[in-house]
Amino acid sequence: MKHSFFTHVLLLISAGLMACTQGGTVGGKVSDARARNDGPAIWVVRDFDSTLFLYGTVHLLSPDIDWMRDDMREAFAEAGTVFFEVDTETNAQIKASVLTQSLGFYSDGRRLRDRLDGYQLKLLEAASNNGNVPLATLDNMKPWLASEFLTIAAAANVGLTPELSADDALKSRAARQQKNVLYLDSIEAQITRAAQMPELVQMTVLSETLEGFNTIEGDLTRITTAWTTGNVNFLTDEVINAVKAKSPEVYQSLYVDVNKDWAAQLTRFMEGSGTGFAAIGVGHLLGDDSLQEQLIERGYEVKRYLAFMGDPVIETIDTTLVKNPDADE
Repeated sequence: MKHSFFTHVLLLISAGLMACTQGGTVGGKVSDARARNDGPAIWVVRDFDSTLFLYGTVHLLSPDIDWMRDDMREAFAEAGTVFFEVDTETNAQIKASVLTQSLGFYSDGRRLRDRLDGYQLKLLEAASNNGNVPLATLDNMKPWLASEFLTIAAAANVGLTPELSADDALKSRAARQQKNVLYLDSIEAQITRAAQMPELVQMTVLSETLEGFNTIEGDLTRITTAWTTGNVNFLTDEVINAVKAKSPEVYQSLYVDVNKDWAAQLTRFMEGSGTGFAAIGVGHLLGDDSLQEQLIERGYEVKRYLAFMGDPVIETIDTTLVKNPDADE
């Protein structure tokens, strides 16, 4: 287990993303975004002496996705402190591996197949074959971890890998630029949150992963395209709103509660002075309970950062001051 995706990838796929499309080609969307010099969405939080950029990431990418835009590079360069979700260096990975073995695998003789009916078992066998994940390995896993492994296997089929995640790319950039790096969470905490989901919820997630396994590849591609072009409306509808509708308990635990905790940590930074940059899973920056909304409630100014726009090109007018030409003199 190199990374923890449990609060992101698992829910991205299992919450019902199969029905939607972006419209237009992937190449066209990315080309249009490049022409405007934008890309993955950025927000900026400000008070009188502090600035914090919020940059949404995804944890699975392919090597042919060019997602680094100038607005991100410039914002990153300004920051003295960079926040990431979790530390993924060797020691953290070892701890995560031990915890995953403890919380993700049955150790009492039970098997995953014991919780599946005949139809679900056939789906598990098909997904195991198509995803190149040994059935015996999946059979030893608890539902949340089996869902995770199958999702990553499907991602690998379309060349998406955690080895090239936006998070790791920005961690490398932070090290090269000698940034002060801080972490908002831990891999252990993320694994524990996923493992502590009620078994009924875990089974629902697994069932939907199995039934939608053959469409996961396309869903992941659409999610990645939406992220690359900063299409937050699509991501909000098909990720956050879907999770909220499917399982309010999971939404509360993995998004609302986490966003409140991270907002408290980022508030401590804002109470000082300087410029920071937070690179976190884009799901935490979407919807009514997003990290931005938490910070707005704490009194900070938060806006979408669109560096490519430059100076305003459209002058707005107050329509209440415009006389109706059809009105009586």
